[in-house]
This record gives sequence, structure tokens and C-alpha cells, in this order.
Amino acid sequence: MDYMLGLDIGTSGAKAVIIDAAGALLGVGRREYGLATPRLGWAEQDPAIWIDAALSTTREALAQSAIHPQDVAAIGLSGQMHTTVCLDRHAAPLRPAITWADQRTGPQVQEVYRRLGREGLARWTQNPLATGFTLANLLWLQENEPAIYADIAHVLLPKDYLRYYLIGEIGTEATDASGTLLMDVKAETWNAELLDMFTIDASMLPAIQQSTSIAGTLRADVASVLGLRPGIPVAYGSADQPAQAVGNGIIRPGVLSSTIGTGGQLLAPSPTPSYDPELRLHTFCHAVPTLWYNMAATLTAGLAFSWLRRVLHAESYAALADEAAEIEPGADGLFFLPHLAGERTPHMNPEARGVFVGLTLRHDRAHLTRAVMEGVVFNLRQGLELIKSLSAPINQVVASGGSTRHPLWLQLQADIYNQPIYQTQTSEAAAFGAALLGGVSAGMFASLDDACAATVRMSDVVVQPDAANVAHYDALYRHYTELYPALSAHFPNR
Repeated sequence: MDYMLGLDIGTSGAKAVIIDAAGALLGVGRREYGLATPRLGWAEQDPAIWIDAALSTTREALAQSAIHPQDVAAIGLSGQMHTTVCLDRHAAPLRPAITWADQRTGPQVQEVYRRLGREGLARWTQNPLATGFTLANLLWLQENEPAIYADIAHVLLPKDYLRYYLIGEIGTEATDASGTLLMDVKAETWNAELLDMFTIDASMLPAIQQSTSIAGTLRADVASVLGLRPGIPVAYGSADQPAQAVGNGIIRPGVLSSTIGTGGQLLAPSPTPSYDPELRLHTFCHAVPTLWYNMAATLTAGLAFSWLRRVLHAESYAALADEAAEIEPGADGLFFLPHLAGERTPHMNPEARGVFVGLTLRHDRAHLTRAVMEGVVFNLRQGLELIKSLSAPINQVVASGGSTRHPLWLQLQADIYNQPIYQTQTSEAAAFGAALLGGVSAGMFASLDDACAATVRMSDVVVQPDAANVAHYDALYRHYTELYPALSAHFPNR
């Protein structure tokens, strides 16, 4: 029997899964790693940790699956978006990768807006520019590390670097390329005018391929290390958000993915590259050919919950959420703005700050927890309202990410979005989706439609909105949306 290996290179760790052609999850490997912060606002990673993590998680997944490693027939990849990997002419890293979480490039972002204007940037990229994006990172390197910049021969994304290690060939594909802000998202080509304006050499950027195309085959030396068969086809793969969408079967308009993990993302497939003219949303290429998606991004979703657990010295996330579930909706008048690391949608402000509003002597840690959880979902609802103005009607919301482990997160989404919340039975959705991309590339499925139909199963549990809570949260949401405008003047200047 043939099996698929999916590898996901995330921000906080790597995952590997082994699945079969019916979607059974046979083995999972996980490895955590961190971000280096050599200076305030910097967030870097050594690409070597991704390789080590990919190897160790693959071994773990294979051992857990109990299959014969020689029966793995396809490999697909997924990875964190925007992170910039700079290689020399020997394909060796010139410096640590600058991740999407890095905040150093504020001046470069402002310079791009000054030169292009909001309308010009929208016309050329269909996206806002944020700190940590490849365009801003390259401009920072031009100005601050010119010797390193001069030696750059290749600019890749994390999963592209892993794929180079696996097959020995440089390449990229449309989903990650669209997240660099160096690409014409409509034409799915590098934007020659933009590259020329900012003196970025197009030769540093590999040709853009499709996610399900075969990039090459597994090198014999890597296969030997893992016990796999040399020559296994390796797909180009995709960025993590479209990969998790594939893993959850979100491959057509009308279905929305609501992910609350480290960050929070809403993803809605679109048949055209429609974009928000005010640049509060992202518009990127989907892993499905001739499909795009609109995305709202909240930088600290689960990360805000993690911060709260740390400062409260709580025993577990589940314990905090259990306590919060005993508090009435609205947390007795306590609001939380979850902007602990700046914010993307809808404010696009790296200097935004987290705020509790309405604290009283009555509030305890359960109230704080409920306010944090509600604040995250309120912020995501702002993105949902924007997506609804651009996309096809949303007929179904599918929840994913670590938040699906606790019922309160699911109920909050149902009540605040006023939508039933569905889930799939998919575990490790980004790695699962990556495996399906590999399966399509190897001919195990005729298309991603066929792959999802054969492997993605919906859960029987659907969380319905509570009518009383919906009305209460609608009123609270209006108050929530007034807080950022009232407080933003007290944040640091951009």
C-alpha cells in the first residue's frame, strides 16, 4: 500500500504525518523550537533547526505508523509564511532567517507606502505590507547589511529551504510567492515593475510553480538517513494557511476557515483575486490552481492566551478555559484588545498594544481569561465582516487550530460570528494538507478535489449559536470596535 508523508515547518515547531489514501492518520511526529530575539523587536530562526526538526519528526511519525518506510510514495510540504531565507551561490544560508514575527522593518514599510501610496500598493500587490514580509526584509538588508545583501543568490521561504535539502533543487510556488509582496497575485508572476523600483534583482527569485507539481525526487543520501526509498516524488507544497485549508477540505468559495492557533486567521477561498481597497485584508493564491483566498490575520490569538497563562502561573490552558466558562458572557464588563505584538487585521499597526478596559475589584482570573478569549474572537469578527464584503456568501465556518480542544472557544466563535461552527476529523491540518499535495503530485489522486473527497471527514459535532448570547455579543461587539479608535492615540507613534 502507498502512503503519504506531510511535513509542516511552523513558527514554533515542526510536524510530520503519515496518512494513507483513505485519510487515516497513521503516525505523527512533533518537535518544538523557538525564535531567537537578538535585539528588541527582532525574531529570527536558524534554518538548520528546520532540517533537524523535519528529520526527527519524520522518524517519529514513521515509527508510530509501523509501516515499512519504503512504502512511502509521496512527500508534500507546508511552512510558515513571509519568513525570508537568504542563500549564497552555494545555497548556504547567509544569516538567520528573518521571520514574519520580526518587527524591525517599520521604516521600510513606511517608505514603501510613501513611494507607492496605498492605491499603488493595492494595484501592484493586492495586499497590505507589514513588518516581517519579504519585501520589507530585503529592503532592510539593503540598508543595514549591504555586504550580506550583495551575496544573496536565492531568496526562499522556509518550506522551500527544506525542499532544497530534500531534493537539491531551488524552487518556490504561488502560495508562498504571493505572501512575499513581490508578486503580481493576479498574473501569478513576479512583479517586474516593483522589483525594478526597489532595485531587487529578479534572478534571486525562483520560477513560480503550482503547489501540486512535482519539484523533484528525494535525494539518495536523505532517503538513506530516513530509511525511505530514493526517488520519491516531492511536491512544491504550499504555505501553511492554504495547506491547512486543503487538510480541512476548504477548497471552494462559500466555506470559511477559522483558525485559532498561535495567531488567528480567517481564510475564505475566492474565484477571483478580489482585494480590500483599504488594505485591511490579505489576498493570496490558494494551493488549488486558479483559486485565491482572502485572509484576516490576528497576530496574538492563542499567543494571548499563552501569555495570560504565563503571567497568572496557571496550571493548564484547560483549567483557565474551564474557569472562564463559568463566567457570564461579557466578563462582567471587562474587554480585552489582543494586540500584544502589534496587529494586522483590521488595523495594520505594528505599534498597537494590548489593553484591558473596565477592570474592577470584582474581576478575578476567570474574568481575565474570558475577556482574553472574547477579545480574540471579537477581533476575528472584524475580519469576518470585511471578508463578507468581498467574498461569496459564507455558508459554512470550519474551526481549526489548537482552540478546537476546548468547547468554550468553539461556542464563542458560534455566538460572536452568529454561525454554526463545524469541524473536520483532520488532525494536524497543515501537515495533512501537505501530504495531500504530495499525493496529487505523485498521481495518487487526480486532483485536490478528489484528494479531499477521499480523505477529509466532517465531525458529527456542530456547535450552534445561542440566540441570547448572539444578541448580547452583538451589543458588546459594537463597544469593542470603539475601543481601538479611542485608545490608538496613546500607542507609540508608527
